[in-house]
Amino acid sequence: MPTLKLSLDKRRAKNDKTYPLVFRISSNGESRFIPIGHSISEGYWNVKTESIKTSLPTYDALNSRVQELYLKYFSKMLEYEKSNPSDLSATAIKDYILSVPKPKMDVYSFWQMEIEHMQKADRNGGARTYMETLVALNKIKDLHIPFEHIDHAYLKNIEGELISRGVSINSIGFYFRTLRAVYNKAIHAKEATFDHYPFRTYKIRKEPTRPRVLTRDEISNFFNSDIDKSSWLYDSWLLGKLMFMLIGINFKDLILMKESQIQHGRLIYTRAKTKRQYSIKLLPEAVEILNHFRGRSELTIIGKLTPAQLEDKINLPLVIRQANKVYNKHLGKIGKMIECKEKLTGYCMRYSTANIAKQLGYSKDLISEALGHSMGLRVTGIFLENFDLEIIDNMNQQVCYSVMKTKR
Repeated sequence: MPTLKLSLDKRRAKNDKTYPLVFRISSNGESRFIPIGHSISEGYWNVKTESIKTSLPTYDALNSRVQELYLKYFSKMLEYEKSNPSDLSATAIKDYILSVPKPKMDVYSFWQMEIEHMQKADRNGGARTYMETLVALNKIKDLHIPFEHIDHAYLKNIEGELISRGVSINSIGFYFRTLRAVYNKAIHAKEATFDHYPFRTYKIRKEPTRPRVLTRDEISNFFNSDIDKSSWLYDSWLLGKLMFMLIGINFKDLILMKESQIQHGRLIYTRAKTKRQYSIKLLPEAVEILNHFRGRSELTIIGKLTPAQLEDKINLPLVIRQANKVYNKHLGKIGKMIECKEKLTGYCMRYSTANIAKQLGYSKDLISEALGHSMGLRVTGIFLENFDLEIIDNMNQQVCYSVMKTKR
């Protein structure tokens, strides 16, 4: 166990025949010394008790200073010993005692640093989410504060203000989950501690989301709509059908689709959000739609993004989001034309696949596998086994043809 003792350093006698007072750190047979900035003659040093004799004219003031430094250094030594039990060298302890504490980063600065880290790691979608949440919360409460200032009352105040501004409970929950993730990262980076962690008492609220799906007849009406090729709705109509036929592929993955992902009549891709890999058999109707878009770009099949937009990794998530808004606006127009009860969006096209599969009698486990959800049967390999692929291929074909061949 390391020790800290006051000592008279007789190795360095001064011209006035006094010796420096030092604190000696001893650990594992090694010693290091910390001068305290005062020297005394040997006659005022008690060798037996290793202390200053009370006969020293300046004893009261010097002893008070020695006691003050001892408490400070001993406290830091214990702190170091607790956090670094595997490295108790006297040198390391001395360096820690004499180190100047690094000022803690405030919430805003740490958050921005995490955004920069995500951008460097090419996680630009996540970086965009972090930035938007930071801007939104900073408008409610100034985040140029230490992490320990974020407590239960602080979060409740933000929640109340957001609700008063018409922000939904689930949107607030999304903001707070992002804040919680940043707080957890700050703890790992030793910029914050669990001592003031607010999410032990504050529970993030969540409201159930009503599923927004279309009936089989509505999807059938969508597939059999008479959209003219010259219409500004035509491309979005084809993308809607393609999204459905590709078992609810995400919009981002759809417009980033490359020729290299088409192999032996299948679309094989890794979903950008979850990094899960998919292998989907292309129906002839899906191939026909892909052929409609081919030739517009050498980089993607759909051709909705320019080379410059694809190169700008930081702003690409924003560009894709804007393209998705336009796509959803177009679907909404078509939805009104065919009198859908739900507002028609890409979300509806994606999850109506599961709804219709269920109506056709397929199990929840099989549907979950096809959609890549964690519920239901677990897939242990990168791809599903061939036998499972055949089952999912058959299910997807039955779902698609059940709406394609049903006229209004």
